[in-house]
Amino acid sequence: MNFSSQSQGKNELKFTFFLTGNARRLYLENMDNNSNTRIPRQERGKETKERILNAGRKLFSEKGFYKTNSKEIAREAGVSIGAFYVYFKDKKGLFKELLIDYHRKIKHVLTTIDIESFIQADARKDFLRYLVDKLIESHDIYPRFHQEVHAMAQSDPEFSQIMEMSKTESLRVTKSILSTWKDQLRVKNIDAAAVVVQTSTEEIVHAVLFSSNKVQVKKIIEELTDMLYCYLFRE
Repeated sequence: MNFSSQSQGKNELKFTFFLTGNARRLYLENMDNNSNTRIPRQERGKETKERILNAGRKLFSEKGFYKTNSKEIAREAGVSIGAFYVYFKDKKGLFKELLIDYHRKIKHVLTTIDIESFIQADARKDFLRYLVDKLIESHDIYPRFHQEVHAMAQSDPEFSQIMEMSKTESLRVTKSILSTWKDQLRVKNIDAAAVVVQTSTEEIVHAVLFSSNKVQVKKIIEELTDMLYCYLFRE
């Protein structure tokens, strides 16, 4: 017999004792012992969870992870603390889901670019500029949350691991993008080039987002585009 699972099940049942009405019903509907979060099955539940996610992102961005508590998030979301625990085990579970979703959005930007149209038009520099613009756009959705993510990755091993997994996946996607242009590349080692492109682009995108001198943003983007173009492509 799995005593840890049995104990966890008892704890789940004890917790439902303190919930009443809709909160108790929702908790039982969405209960999933293998996750720190609950997956809503009804539209109302999805809307409630989305409000909690948005509230958490806002408060983590403004106050930081350690200065934010679950009650504040529930209040900001306009739900009871019981409803918060329906969907999230604790604030760490919420932050983790926000972190995964954040990286999912960035990956979506990279994997939905119509590269073929740029190749057919032989628009190499236009492609690079478009790529940089889209990366800035994807990071700029929640810039302050982005800063908190990097701070938490330095102090929490679980968040650090998620960040590393995301970087590995981004590197794989970058390599795939470069491979699409392989006949026009001047670089010989695509694996190494993917690291150079990803690292340099990420650092400069961060500098652009958090720079107080917004006048220089366009110039920085142009310089980055030129740098990548000269490094990657043959004339």
